[in-house]
Amino acid sequence: MRQFIAYSVLLIMTVGLSVKAPAQVVNGRVTGVDEGGRADLFGAIVMWVGTNEGTLTDEDGRFTIALPASGTTLLRASYIGFDSHTVDIKDLAEGEPVMFELTQLGIDEIVVEKRRSGTTFSRLATQKLETITGAGLMKMACCNLSESFENSATVTVGFTDAVSGAKQVQLLGLSGIYTQMLDENVPTMRRLASTYGWNYTPGPWLETIHISKGASTVVNGYESIAGQINLEFKKPDNTETLFINLYGDESARAEANITSAERINDKLTTGLFLHGSAERMGHDTNDDGFLDQPRTKLVNVYNRWMWINPDTGVESRTGVKFLYDRREGGQTSEYKAAGNAYLTDITNRGVSVFNKTGVKLGHREGQSLGVITSYTHYRQESRFGLKEYEGTQNTFYINTLFSSYINNTNHRYTTGASFNLDDIDATYSDALPFNDTPATSVGRREAVGGAYAQYTYDWFDKLTVLAGVRADYNSRYGWLFTPRANIRYAFTERVVFRASAGKGYRSPDVVTDNIGLMATSRNFVVSGIADLDIEEAWNYGANIAFYIPSWQPSTDIVLSLDYFHTDFRNQAVIDMERDTRNVYFYNLEGKSYADAWQADLSIPLARGLELLTAFRYNDTRITYTDTDGKRYRKEKPLTSRYRGLVNVSYATRFQKWVFDATAQFNGPTRLPGLQGYGSPTEHSPFFAVYFFQITKNTHRFDIYAGAENIFDYKQKDPILNAGDPFGTGFDSSRIWGPLMGRKIYAGIRLRIGRF
Repeated sequence: MRQFIAYSVLLIMTVGLSVKAPAQVVNGRVTGVDEGGRADLFGAIVMWVGTNEGTLTDEDGRFTIALPASGTTLLRASYIGFDSHTVDIKDLAEGEPVMFELTQLGIDEIVVEKRRSGTTFSRLATQKLETITGAGLMKMACCNLSESFENSATVTVGFTDAVSGAKQVQLLGLSGIYTQMLDENVPTMRRLASTYGWNYTPGPWLETIHISKGASTVVNGYESIAGQINLEFKKPDNTETLFINLYGDESARAEANITSAERINDKLTTGLFLHGSAERMGHDTNDDGFLDQPRTKLVNVYNRWMWINPDTGVESRTGVKFLYDRREGGQTSEYKAAGNAYLTDITNRGVSVFNKTGVKLGHREGQSLGVITSYTHYRQESRFGLKEYEGTQNTFYINTLFSSYINNTNHRYTTGASFNLDDIDATYSDALPFNDTPATSVGRREAVGGAYAQYTYDWFDKLTVLAGVRADYNSRYGWLFTPRANIRYAFTERVVFRASAGKGYRSPDVVTDNIGLMATSRNFVVSGIADLDIEEAWNYGANIAFYIPSWQPSTDIVLSLDYFHTDFRNQAVIDMERDTRNVYFYNLEGKSYADAWQADLSIPLARGLELLTAFRYNDTRITYTDTDGKRYRKEKPLTSRYRGLVNVSYATRFQKWVFDATAQFNGPTRLPGLQGYGSPTEHSPFFAVYFFQITKNTHRFDIYAGAENIFDYKQKDPILNAGDPFGTGFDSSRIWGPLMGRKIYAGIRLRIGRF
């Protein structure tokens, strides 16, 4: 139990919500050797000899430990069933990592297993925190972020339309626009950059994905309503020297990901991440005359630098990203050759740079000053038939924060101030003869400056209270006040309760938020969008988790139950149901809310065999208003009522072979009414999708193969009036199920060197 708590504390520290300046630390790795070869040891104990100061290794056998107060230089690593090993770090060069190689003991009764769960639920986090680990990211092809949630019931991913390939997520029964995206606690994927952003982060670049529901910290701004998704990328000071992942599937999609790391000197490290993918073969498996997926070309480059100076207590991280994305879709080449075809042509270009710098202040452990800055330039040019949308976004963000404690570390606080500027120049036009909307500006310039304070109280790992408040002045909407609070209480070591409450805001950007509606014949009624109020909502939630001893050594059965309620005080209503010719945008008049219940159960069935099951139920309602002021409260369209998930994972000893099978069960969703508010309600059918992957792992080389959507389930007729795409009834946005059928894929992973 102490080992588990120590590891959980380490995990929470890793994903801390504020920038913390590092103490003087030692990095390293622990591997084990038996008759079958060498493997990283997860959960190995690393301690300074003669002290109680220690840590546990992560799933890749890596560790970071601060230098001891006692001054000893002897560091020992141990693992059940292996001999221990001690290293004197004074014999190493400054900054050189400590590499432990433990040998298995000759005791037949001891069986050692490296267990890497794909999804974990933190026992010590104040919020309900679900983590998709590195092992989870490799359970499926995981080519990009949008494909990383297939083993999670918390997040649902689907297409926005049937022609552009754009994807969207849902959390707590709400569109992903209400979930704040963070890149190592730096806000990302905002405005224009969010339209296709779920396709731009390769899974092989990531260490973990952290999903937190409900009210979150005030440190990162007021935009989180449903929750946060934080991406942790591979760190250049703690990853392979060179990692290569190559992928291909039967639809002729090819992808290559390369990550590398280099230590420049004892203080400076750098990492270079490269991604290239292409899908050039057009497919029309349902014979509707439209490509099921656009032809794509994507190039993504990410260079990051890390400076750590233990003498001055300064840590600085800088990253630069470049992006080029091209999508060509619409009707097939036969229609294109005949002329007057409905085509989509989308180009996205982006560059972003960020810096996070933290410095230790004084002699108080945990007292630091941090500064986060970022700049994003993004350009989008898109054509959907006779509709065009193009825009340029420039965003600047800065956040300064000071962290310390009162009297003792049980009372911690963080204060700071932030500023964000969005400068968006965008135009929308529609040349359909029955719409005939000339180029209309839909851009915006919005500046937000604010200050915040957050207090954390810890009482012996029994009770944690996190409370924060921020006040911001928005150049478009005036003063905004954001209170949030979280509480965690452990009734026992095996029963943990959490509750949260808080407010969030979001500025509506109706065209980019609803890019899928561009792929319809409907006219965007954009004349009044400048008058839309800021979206405002309260979120309340509770979670209780049970950690039940299992029949497997050192493992628990984990049962997690939670409920979250989101209550909108104002919302930008997207109304497709007033008539069949237009899309209307207006402020909410009446009630809009989302209720989300979820249960997760993780069971270690046998050595190496794990079962994860989950079930989620959503009740999401919204009030529409007709031209006479009459209100109609209806179930939000294209939101699945429930989702079930079953994942079975089996790994042989030392993860040499890994087998994963997943089943997703998707409930009905209300389809947008096409005959007005009083038309009969249509629902999509229940459907199930199945996945399987097998992986052969070695220390340096992995090969994997699998199948998605094994039984070839596809949404029937995803495009309405596909034969007349320039007519009034054309609509490709009513997407509730898979557009592509069965996909068989294979790939390899290669690791060279070690840090």
